[in-house]
Amino acid sequence: MIAMIIDCHSCPVRDLHCDDCMVTALLAPQAAELPLDAAERAAVDRFVGAGLVSREAAATVAARREPWARHVRAVG
Repeated sequence: MIAMIIDCHSCPVRDLHCDDCMVTALLAPQAAELPLDAAERAAVDRFVGAGLVSREAAATVAARREPWARHVRAVG
C-alpha cells in the first residue's frame, strides 16, 4: 500500500488557491451542500426568467457533491 502525506503548511500556494484545491474537495463530506458558483447561479436565474422555476424554489437551490461513477477512470 502506498501512502501520501499532504501537508497544507508546506503548500507553495497556501492561502492563495485553497478554494481550487483538490484536497479540500476530497476531504469535504460527500453529503455537504455547497453554494452555487457564478455559472450555476446564472443558469438558475435564466430558468427563473423563463418562468420554468419560481423565485422561491430557486432560492433553495444548492449544489452537492456526487461521487464519481465506478466506470469512470482517471486519465494520466
